[in-house]
Amino acid sequence: MDQERIGKFMEAIEETSRYVKSLSVGRASIVHHNDTDGMASGAILKMALQREGLETENLPIERIHPLILPRIHVPERKLIFYSDLGGQSGGLIAKHVQPGSSAIILDHHPSSHSPPPGLLLVNPETFGIDGDLGCSAATVVFFLAKALCEENEDLAYLGVLGAIGDNQTVDGKLSGLNELAARIAQSNGSLSSALSKAGNSCRFALFKEMAGSEVSTFVSELAVSGYYRRGADLALRVCLEGPSDEAMQFGLEMKRVQEDRFQEEKNRVRAQGVPYEGPVQWVDVEGRFHPLGVKAIGMFCSEISREGGIHEGKYLVGFQDLPKENPYLGRFQWTDIKVSMRVPLQLHREIERGSKPDLARILPAAAARAGGFADACHRYSAACTLPEKNKSRLVRSLGEVISEWEEEHSLK
Repeated sequence: MDQERIGKFMEAIEETSRYVKSLSVGRASIVHHNDTDGMASGAILKMALQREGLETENLPIERIHPLILPRIHVPERKLIFYSDLGGQSGGLIAKHVQPGSSAIILDHHPSSHSPPPGLLLVNPETFGIDGDLGCSAATVVFFLAKALCEENEDLAYLGVLGAIGDNQTVDGKLSGLNELAARIAQSNGSLSSALSKAGNSCRFALFKEMAGSEVSTFVSELAVSGYYRRGADLALRVCLEGPSDEAMQFGLEMKRVQEDRFQEEKNRVRAQGVPYEGPVQWVDVEGRFHPLGVKAIGMFCSEISREGGIHEGKYLVGFQDLPKENPYLGRFQWTDIKVSMRVPLQLHREIERGSKPDLARILPAAAARAGGFADACHRYSAACTLPEKNKSRLVRSLGEVISEWEEEHSLK
């Protein structure tokens, strides 16, 4: 590990901790992603801030969206945290911060933008630490919690859970800040064994015999597949208290729903094929995944990328309709869709070699050209929100951005 980079990151964490302690507020709102990493980070913040004497509310969301932000940034919310999202949408968020209020973004997604005035951003990428493999959002949040109070070291296991949820193991091992969190979790007994491939030998004391990858999948079944039935509430409790009979039953139900929806769509793909244009291929599930959350399209794209039957050298785009009713923020009048991107194995290798651009380079630019906006983009998995009518425009824009990158790099 690069100790200088780690040291600078920890200085930013300490500065943020001092700032939080200096605020005279009695309540904090925690806006976080609803995948495993987001839920783990939301759980850490909930416990750590309550230990600071603050009342808390958790607002798990699927995407940053311009219509959502005015409902979050209301005058009575004086302190708002964003976790596992927001880092690539700082300019948009800053426009909605109310006078006399504070907004803090704790993220790990690659971003080329500096935080605008009025926002405090902590991101390992800023210090040259790989947010795709070396630090989950939950690990960022854990180190802030630890800086607030040493008692919060008992939450280190949630940083590890977030890393497993974001597939941040390499040859079965954690690295960077994730590894530091794992050492703390092992030392206090909340993590009972070291990680091996895919986290399968990792055992969390709170979850007894469930492997780390099984815990991650379970949380996802609750908070992603069950999002529109408020399953994220159950997931939050599970992260802090362990599995209950109610949560286990709900998780099994949502697992069956997901398997049914995915199998139906795989059958459709096999029967109809995957359309493509230039370097881009796509699947469009429209509203057929309901009631699953919209992260389901990314999970589906990951599955078919692994299983084959698609074009191995083309970028994979998935489209899913965005429901108008949000269980935490109410009803919205939009006609938008969720877009997820993944890369098949052959293309993954080309990106690693530097012969093809990664998703964090191409999707934000292409989404902007197509009238959408991206947030929480990784190098090998990325997402954006887009007006439903602009699907074809996004496909063309992706082709343009990829061609521009290839032309630029051919000249070097």
